[in-house]
Amino acid sequence: MALSAICGLLQLEHVALVQAQADRVAELAADKAKQLEALSHLAEQRRRHLTAQGLSGSSEGIKVWMSRNPGLALAAKKAWFELMAVAETAQQLNNDNGILIENKLQQNRQKLGVLQSSGSAPDGVYHSDGRLSPLRSARSFSQA
Repeated sequence: MALSAICGLLQLEHVALVQAQADRVAELAADKAKQLEALSHLAEQRRRHLTAQGLSGSSEGIKVWMSRNPGLALAAKKAWFELMAVAETAQQLNNDNGILIENKLQQNRQKLGVLQSSGSAPDGVYHSDGRLSPLRSARSFSQA
């Protein structure tokens, strides 16, 4: 199932985020995009099938469809509820990963702030080639 595949990718992404593997996160983003595209295609097929029968393309349309097809309702309900459970898991994993990303961004902003205001590099930071790059003007506005 496409949604289960997304859950698996989100779990891998979680591990990569915890281990600060930025390259791995980027690789997984491409895979997630493919799976999301496949999922979107399946959702569109479901919506078209329901609207062709005069039903809403939403979960309400699924419920009405199940009531109109009692012979299929038991299997359909089981599949639908399993799908909703996996969707909830995917949403929680995605939220957790978003929180991890936001925390990492906040930490990086704080570290950058420390570097920018640090007394150890009075007017800048060093590049990999040893050149000093100014972070702020050596003259204050009052001296200009």
